[in-house]
Amino acid sequence: MPTAVSLTKTQDADPRFDIMPATFQALPTLLALGLTPQDMLRINAARSTFCTLEAGESLYYQGDDCRNIYLLLDGWAFRHQILEDGRRQILDFAVPGVVFGLPGSGTMSHSLETHTSCTFTVFTRERLFDLMRDIPTLGFRLLEIMADAEARAFEHLTSVGRRTAKERVAHLLLELVMRAHGQTPVLRQGTMVLPLMLPHIADALGLTSETVCRALSLMRKERIVILRGQKLEILDLKRLAAAAGVDLSTELDQATGRRGDLRLAS
Repeated sequence: MPTAVSLTKTQDADPRFDIMPATFQALPTLLALGLTPQDMLRINAARSTFCTLEAGESLYYQGDDCRNIYLLLDGWAFRHQILEDGRRQILDFAVPGVVFGLPGSGTMSHSLETHTSCTFTVFTRERLFDLMRDIPTLGFRLLEIMADAEARAFEHLTSVGRRTAKERVAHLLLELVMRAHGQTPVLRQGTMVLPLMLPHIADALGLTSETVCRALSLMRKERIVILRGQKLEILDLKRLAAAAGVDLSTELDQATGRRGDLRLAS
């Protein structure tokens, strides 16, 4: 059973919470875009608490009263719901730049568990809302993050409701490549770290692990992708997009052989 950070007691006694750590991690690029040095000074002053979790730990559980707002700085995590009989639905995979704890009621509709070791910046609600008021650019960045999360939720609903098993798996892999590209660039040979196991993919897509395995085997035979040992080797990005039913616009840097600006085209 994963452990969870207590949200109802003081954080001072919890070793996972660090007040002004020696290594002050920068904001993810997704959130820092457009902020001035003065803005960064004000934001850093407001985020004096950090939380570090190991893989398999939970930041909060479904139904918890979440008093703080958390920004993922490093690592991979996922949001999920558990039904009464123990069945799990993974709602979203989180990469650096994702914000948690924003619902107005403060009562969490899902749990948050880490895939890898993760570091979070901890804001009180009051401090973050004051920053959003005083630094409009930060408010816009947070709004964009929330809009992206809503768009992903719509795509996930379409996957579970209408896409075939192969289309679901291909679409999720393509989404994760696109989201991780800014933080963990695709290497020259087309390989990126993807810290997911078959049950994670299955629980995100409403499939069994066996069905996910068959879809991955088919795409491996078709020389599209290979997922092995938590590493995703992208053999043909355009064919991965085609398998997902997505029109992909790519720019390839011929000088380095690395994939450049990747974006989904509607």
